[in-house]
Amino acid sequence: MKNGVNANRSRMAKVVGSALAAVLIGTVVSGSGTQAASRPAAVKTGGFITVAIDGGVGGHCFQNALAGGALGSSRSMFEQLFERTNKGKFVGHLAESATTTDNKVWNIKLRAGIKYSNGEAFNAANVKQNIDIGRGDVDPTFGYLGTGVAVNANIYSVEVVDDLNLKVTLDRPDQALPALIYRAGRYVMRAPAQIANPKTCVTNPIGTGPFMLKSFTTDLTEVVRNPNYWRKDKNGVQLPYLDGITFINVKEASQRAAAVRKGTVDAAFFTQGDATFTQDLLNRKKDVTGYLSTPTAYGQWMPNVGKKDSPFKIKSCRLAAAHALDWNAYNKVRLKGTGSVSGSLVGKENPMYTLKGAPKFDIAKSKEYQVACNAALGAAGPMKLTLYADSSSQSLNNVKFIRQMFDKAGIATNEILQAESTILISKIYAAGGNAYDFAQGTPAEGASPAYVAPFFMSKAFPTGSTNPILTRLGAGLVGRFGIIIALGNHGDTKVDDLTYAAMAEKDPAKNKAAWQAVTAYLQAEGYAIPAVHGGFKVFTSNKSKLKGVGTLPLPGGGLAETVETKGLEWTGVSKG
Repeated sequence: MKNGVNANRSRMAKVVGSALAAVLIGTVVSGSGTQAASRPAAVKTGGFITVAIDGGVGGHCFQNALAGGALGSSRSMFEQLFERTNKGKFVGHLAESATTTDNKVWNIKLRAGIKYSNGEAFNAANVKQNIDIGRGDVDPTFGYLGTGVAVNANIYSVEVVDDLNLKVTLDRPDQALPALIYRAGRYVMRAPAQIANPKTCVTNPIGTGPFMLKSFTTDLTEVVRNPNYWRKDKNGVQLPYLDGITFINVKEASQRAAAVRKGTVDAAFFTQGDATFTQDLLNRKKDVTGYLSTPTAYGQWMPNVGKKDSPFKIKSCRLAAAHALDWNAYNKVRLKGTGSVSGSLVGKENPMYTLKGAPKFDIAKSKEYQVACNAALGAAGPMKLTLYADSSSQSLNNVKFIRQMFDKAGIATNEILQAESTILISKIYAAGGNAYDFAQGTPAEGASPAYVAPFFMSKAFPTGSTNPILTRLGAGLVGRFGIIIALGNHGDTKVDDLTYAAMAEKDPAKNKAAWQAVTAYLQAEGYAIPAVHGGFKVFTSNKSKLKGVGTLPLPGGGLAETVETKGLEWTGVSKG
């Protein structure tokens, strides 16, 4: 398994019947090349590729919470201030640097000479506009409010110093601001022209990225080379190398696997849950080349304490569910052993890792907690849960396995709710909080706590905060959007206190202990249930013979993760 990937030219349309089907309606164009460790002196530029992704693209504006292949298709047009290297270091991208003396006031210095694909200048005023809108400092009627209100709640103010410098002041000290702004590839910069029209912002992406939009629907996105792109390779060749990419929604993993195996698409994106098909592809080395992300997509199931009439308001009910889940069995059967079960909310590479308070699979203990749970529920008992699945059959089968584990422990479940991923995401990250009994696998990700801890807090704005966004939004909107990423909606401010203490701790040894205290408390209280950790895979058709996957250095130094939350970085990929 390698660390990168690419694709080839074809068209696809969706046919919706009793099951989702993808029908090829175009031509495959093969290239030549290899996955080499070093790039030749001259690179052949040009050519188009096609990538099969795992879901529809809801849009490209601030309020659109994208994941997986959908995020990757959008990110082909956008970039962000910071990137994460394959060594876990956060480096400047559109920004040159971020510096601070007290972890509370930060200076962000931007790179000069960058333009958006429409020719507009990228500068400090535009970055302030992006950050301010993302954190909720915008007219609510624009409809831009989304997860960023909660994620960015610690940003007190953003000031333009000059054309290339900004001063960002935080409400509370945070020694990992670049890691938070990285946001697993989601904190992208948008052009003023895109931002100016809330009616078209979703469908009119304008970024600084290597590609720009040609056409867009939920299920098919075409991008072409950005003529204003700011980067060149080490030999002075203008990036990107490719002329364009077509991203196609092929919901069923079996169809994605068949398409890349046969070469009717150049590349296909897969999640950890698609292991049945990715394991088969790994054995087909004559047909495909596979690339694997590092296992820093941390899986947790988060009981929704705040949902109306939820049994999870009661600690014994949460622990009954936690002890009923055998994640080692799930990993072995459903994921074919491709996942990682650390026993903690995060993997060992994250400072938050600890086994303290972590529940282990134990049906007898689950049943003991069920007795206490149902006694506390009284007439509202016994405890009964609803699980949900994506509209793909693979997702449904994965969730059925979870339901069988609850059945064995004696925990009743309703019929599985199945819906398109974009619908599920919108209801999980809904204003006012998660709509379901669980958050079945949070997006907590990365070797830094920065994009892990926010999802476990009780609310975004701490009691007593003087952040001016509170006044700007008003109590009603703050109440709705302030818990949009508090997926468990537990309301326990001790989690917040422990998190703020860890964020501010400068001593490395004490900092790690402080983060472990956060995890231990969450696990012991059953606010989050450790599950399977994993990553993502991309396979390329060997017929496509693409070069340069994962080999283009980042402007800030080092190499990016070849496969991460968003899939591949396409800037340095070429056809032979």
